[in-house]
Amino acid sequence: MLLQECICFSLGKISRQMTRVYRERLTQYSLSQPQFFLLITLYEEDDILITRLAEKVALDKSTLTGILDRLERDGLVTRQSAPNDRRALYIRLTERSRSLRDNLTHIYDDTNQQFLSRLTDQEREVFTEVLKKLEKVDND
Repeated sequence: MLLQECICFSLGKISRQMTRVYRERLTQYSLSQPQFFLLITLYEEDDILITRLAEKVALDKSTLTGILDRLERDGLVTRQSAPNDRRALYIRLTERSRSLRDNLTHIYDDTNQQFLSRLTDQEREVFTEVLKKLEKVDND
């Protein structure tokens, strides 16, 4: 099999291209791509249990904790224990991160569209279905 036929190589190449675009656009906000996607996730569902957040972004808790440490240091999120269970930790957006919402979601939407615009509507539907199938490989 040729390297170009390997889906891992192809997906990695596309991922690096997207990462480069995000890195350029996020520099002004001093955000890494993982921090950015955590904020996007929190814009969808704020005040979320850390275990639920880890599931949504498909990261293990230790990796997530490091990213949250930096976001908290920069005043973008807070962590708060649940009143009835000190082990349950909630992640919340701050006013600072809420003020960035429009700008960051614009970057998210625009970058996503920049790549998807190369596909026809039918190709997008097929692409989405293929991605869903490939994401389930772990669960089989």
